[in-house]
Amino acid sequence: MGRHTRLYGLQHLRFLAAFAVLAHHILEEASGSPLALVAPSAQRVGACGVDIFFVISGLVMWHTTGGFSSQTSAKEFFTRRLTRIMPSYWGCLAIVVALSCSGIAYRHVQIDAVGLIESVLLLPPTTSSGQIMGVAWTLVYELYFYLICTAALCLPWQRYRAALIVALLAGVPVVLNMVGATTQGQYYGNPLVIEFVCGIFLGAISARLPELSSRVRWLVLMTCVALFWWASIASPDETTSGLSPSFRWWTWGIPATLLVAAFVHTDDSGSRIGRALTVLGNASYVLYLTHGFWMNVFARAVKSGTFHSSLSLYLAAICVAGLAVAFSAAVHLYLEKPLLARLESKRSRIRQTALT
Repeated sequence: MGRHTRLYGLQHLRFLAAFAVLAHHILEEASGSPLALVAPSAQRVGACGVDIFFVISGLVMWHTTGGFSSQTSAKEFFTRRLTRIMPSYWGCLAIVVALSCSGIAYRHVQIDAVGLIESVLLLPPTTSSGQIMGVAWTLVYELYFYLICTAALCLPWQRYRAALIVALLAGVPVVLNMVGATTQGQYYGNPLVIEFVCGIFLGAISARLPELSSRVRWLVLMTCVALFWWASIASPDETTSGLSPSFRWWTWGIPATLLVAAFVHTDDSGSRIGRALTVLGNASYVLYLTHGFWMNVFARAVKSGTFHSSLSLYLAAICVAGLAVAFSAAVHLYLEKPLLARLESKRSRIRQTALT
């Protein structure tokens, strides 16, 4: 499978996943108004975007390491992954902390020394306040995946590294519980980590996956959307934040895996829509991190009684979604992308110096 072929399909899907999470949070905020019309099952279905992200993450880990080959440096892999997620996250975290401490926004966020350290280092939260940034809970798992993959790359048995990753994902929570770190053990023992394993499995068989036509991909997409909706409706939970992990990992994890499999082999069509989706896919991480700022603004408008009809409420929601997407694209193009390029250049210079 060519690198460029994989990139386009996954980038398009990344944007769809990030936008699903955005829609989920917008509908949750809109539900605070007496004018809201959307049922709880419809509000939470967009949370399935996280499950798509986890499957994609596992697949990307397989391919960026060449199937966890001996040619991949564990240090280089871990450094590259940290460089990819941490600068943008720390920047957004600093903004949230500054806004909260100043009282301008995020006044509900409780900030203490322990919570701040856990948020900065993306550790499982041990206090009732949790992560300072709500979306950071997925990044805790993402960093955990990186650490597990790095540990596997350090082990000599290349042929069995994928199996070792599965063993580590299953064994680490057990060990943590045995040594008394039950909070961390329960956090890392979440069944959602199975979705990451599904992504690794897709990576291992991706060369054998058929290249689907555009019509078949759309059929798979619509089928998976229907399955996401079914799970959201059938869930016994009444919360809008998502599904219980024991129900979620298979009712959303299996469709997410099928969806990623369908988009693995996707060529760049050269169309404007395709190019736009690629750019937005590249900006999907920024969208995931920054959409909370727009949710804060929208929530304030909802609570202040700004809207006087359901139509105005949902038109405003659509406008906020558009602004969040446009803002994330601009931040990616003019801040994140240049910063990552500069960091990569600096890393390359350091590596060359070390070799001379």
